[in-house]
Amino acid sequence: MAGRKRDEAARQAILQSTFELMREEGFSRLSIEGVAACAGVGKATIYRWWAGKGALAVEAFLTAAEPLIAFPTSGSARDDIVRQMRLLAEFYRGPAGRLVREMIGAAQCDATIRTAFMSDFLEPRRELARAVFRRGVAAGEFRADVDADVAIDALWSPIYYRFLVSGAGMEDAFISAHAEIVLRGLMVDGV
Repeated sequence: MAGRKRDEAARQAILQSTFELMREEGFSRLSIEGVAACAGVGKATIYRWWAGKGALAVEAFLTAAEPLIAFPTSGSARDDIVRQMRLLAEFYRGPAGRLVREMIGAAQCDATIRTAFMSDFLEPRRELARAVFRRGVAAGEFRADVDADVAIDALWSPIYYRFLVSGAGMEDAFISAHAEIVLRGLMVDGV
């Protein structure tokens, strides 16, 4: 038997309340009780639609982040990749960066959060990047023999390394220099 259909207004209120509470208090202090009170819904409504705090937090984060880190479509796959890398770094330099750090940290000990973060946030971002690579191959910008997943790791991993480990800057100059080095190896000769 299918579950009850979600009320879209309640769903949006829950997601918005969750993101606002995470920004104010952090992920670790987020509670289903607090979200329910802020959104004006019962805890049962939240638990009926989300497996728990982690799944709710990831969806709320993704809903808020998606428009800010979306891939642009300029006509050049190369330019779109560099622009999206800059958008992501800018997003992580802002207040949302603290939330991502907390969620990634919590995911190390909580399989539910890890699964939600991987399947609902990271994998959809990777699929969007793969689509841009396919577009670049089709347009003759990128070599056809390039493994898109390896290229994605080579391009975006340094952002996460600086963001999570070293604390080094992720300014536009770094993104441009790094992208240039990696993309040079992906480009069709003469492009």
